[in-house]
Amino acid sequence: MGIKAINKIDFDKIVKIKFNNILDGFEKFNYIELYSRKYKENKEIEEDFIKTLESFFYLNYDENKIIVDFYKNKLDKDSIEFIENNLDLEEIKLFNEILNSGTINDMFFEISDKKYIKLLTKLCTRELFFITFYFTKGPVTIWGNYNLKFPLFYDKDNIDEESIKDYFIIARNNNLL
Repeated sequence: MGIKAINKIDFDKIVKIKFNNILDGFEKFNYIELYSRKYKENKEIEEDFIKTLESFFYLNYDENKIIVDFYKNKLDKDSIEFIENNLDLEEIKLFNEILNSGTINDMFFEISDKKYIKLLTKLCTRELFFITFYFTKGPVTIWGNYNLKFPLFYDKDNIDEESIKDYFIIARNNNLL
């Protein structure tokens, strides 16, 4: 399927850069803001974020993992309808696959298919639903969208220097750094 729920115990074992609120993240970890360095329309900026997060996915694909939080238990019928009204048919299909994976109380999902990255990114860039992306290579954590800015968190004392450089190069190549 490409997406599977993981429990909190496994999440805590896998994910190294985590925190409960954004202010804790700013206080505890190093970070950079990914945002468009060129004046562009929002759709073009969204495409830059999609390309960046898809490249981050590939950077982590072989032996590393990408985990997302997706608090589907916070979505009521009206919220789901609102989100679906802002997606195309293929995206609605993927969105429903996520909603139907695991149980209603599952919050963490391992992504093994790139097709979900575009949808998850769009949910953030369009401020439809906020998602955190956890990449185990590095490791780095990206909080989705605050005015088309995605903070990328890392721990400079506990990171593979080459990995963080790879993330920065990808972001720079997509005009986000």
